[in-house]
Amino acid sequence: MIDDIEVIVTPMGAEKHKPRRNLTVDFLIVVFGVSSWVAVNGLWVELPVLVNKLPESWELASYIVITSQIANLGPILFGAARRIWSQKLLEVPIIHTSLGIVITACVLLSFFWDTTTVIFDELHSTALLVLAFCLSFVDCTSSLLYLPFIANFKEQYVISYMIGSGLSGPVSGVIAMAQGVGGYADCRNVTVNTTTENGTSTDYVLQPYYPPPRFSPNIFFGILSAQMLISWIAFILLSSLPQAKRERVPLTPVSRPSNPALAENFQSSSTSGDFSTSIEKPSLSQQCLLGKPGLSKTHYYLLLAIQGFLSTIHNGVLLSIQTYSCLPYGSIAYHLTVTLSSFANPLCCFVAIFFPVTNIYAVGGLSAFTTVWSIYVLVIALLSPAPPFVDLAIGAALIVIAWIMVSGSVAFTKACIASILRREGGQVALFRCGVVTQLGSAIGALVTFLLIQYTTLFKSYTPCT
Repeated sequence: MIDDIEVIVTPMGAEKHKPRRNLTVDFLIVVFGVSSWVAVNGLWVELPVLVNKLPESWELASYIVITSQIANLGPILFGAARRIWSQKLLEVPIIHTSLGIVITACVLLSFFWDTTTVIFDELHSTALLVLAFCLSFVDCTSSLLYLPFIANFKEQYVISYMIGSGLSGPVSGVIAMAQGVGGYADCRNVTVNTTTENGTSTDYVLQPYYPPPRFSPNIFFGILSAQMLISWIAFILLSSLPQAKRERVPLTPVSRPSNPALAENFQSSSTSGDFSTSIEKPSLSQQCLLGKPGLSKTHYYLLLAIQGFLSTIHNGVLLSIQTYSCLPYGSIAYHLTVTLSSFANPLCCFVAIFFPVTNIYAVGGLSAFTTVWSIYVLVIALLSPAPPFVDLAIGAALIVIAWIMVSGSVAFTKACIASILRREGGQVALFRCGVVTQLGSAIGALVTFLLIQYTTLFKSYTPCT
């Protein structure tokens, strides 16, 4: 194993001294962080292949988003359990259970992803949506479970987790790029025989033919299962290795602080039985776990509001209409969008290590930058299936760039917010951050799903018609 070494890194909110890092723990936390969203991200990068094979077609993205938001039942149940049992008691067994569920769901997807049934006189991808619910049930809960678990470690490891969480996109993206999307649709004459009481008639119709990718979705989901197994092993090592245990923050009793986020954190810990006595000043290690007061109440809730807004726009609205914004420019543009934008996430989290943003107003400026690009994507989707430059390479290039900008700026801003809240409010602040993330995502997804299903704002295009 690698011994503790000095690494010259300045994560957001770091103190003036150089933080001691254990590279083994860094690596394990990154690998564990990949498990937070790799399964759901895998569904998204596979969509360019799935939309051409499943009956929902362009609406498949909105179905997956709304299914994912229904899975917010997971965070609700976990939040209720957290009030009954202490966080410390729940963490390890629930994380083991969640990783086991995700691996099982990925294995089942590799066999049954294309299984369909008729519901309300319409053909639906029931197996895919049910298993997507299972994946989202776990991944949504990870927002409330994994971050507080990482908060048990020293502050500098929060960014390591954020990088790992961001890598959940590129890991599946690399597999998708190796798989390929198959290319543009080719119109082919298909013979259709229709039998009636007057006899059999033969018709010739044009139907789109999509070249197959290099390997099937069965293999793709099988590879995701293997990746989740590796993350599970990393979590087991984080829970048992002596190097990992030495990087944890010991609990020390403290008196009630004045900062609102820190005060609630203190109350939560004391009611769960973690504290039995009080002292006048918190120790350095306790400050690292519970946070160090510095944010005003206004700024504290402003950061939570920005987090909720970005989650509503990106996770709820834009992901639901991604097909409408990209597919008018072709399957290859869609494929490049979902894969390259997934790479922007960890890259921007990594940049946050060396160029931290801790000013509240700067965080607000980043959210405004994200909003501008989000509006562009939304307008393109509303103009589907004939947006500007639809037959030109510049149109495809612009939509890919727009999605990269949105994904990258959202990831960078959220990394900034998570680090600030971790420093100022500790576990409870991160728990609240997870709550507003899921709440914002759910609201955006529900509204967008209803608009897609019951209005004509978003229109799809069928080749060869």
